[in-house]
Amino acid sequence: MEHLGFGLWMTVLGMGSVFLLLLMLMLLLLAIGWLDKRSVKAAALADQPEEQSLGEEISIAPEVLAGLSDKQIAAISVAVFAHQRLRRLQAAPVMRSYEPGSQLFASRWVAIGRGYQHQPYRRGN
Repeated sequence: MEHLGFGLWMTVLGMGSVFLLLLMLMLLLLAIGWLDKRSVKAAALADQPEEQSLGEEISIAPEVLAGLSDKQIAAISVAVFAHQRLRRLQAAPVMRSYEPGSQLFASRWVAIGRGYQHQPYRRGN
């Protein structure tokens, strides 16, 4: 019983240092993620082309525009540009040459697991 206080103090010290180091690691990773997010945003803003007028990028027949008001044309233009920006962000998944999960032997772990499923159990190997 005389060493119980020392044992508890060592437990608190050990567990406290572990949790303190984990907290510091978490804060470090959050800071790295924040800095990385800022650099990605800065690179994305730098890669964007200059603003172009509607007439340069999209040509629409005059008879289509005849029945629309200026506000409707502006709303359609904003929707088209928003859709275009969204599709640029989704370009990687759209351009895949295969669907995720469609390749049977895409991973060694999957292949080994399937091999174990299809082979009978052999004792002593």
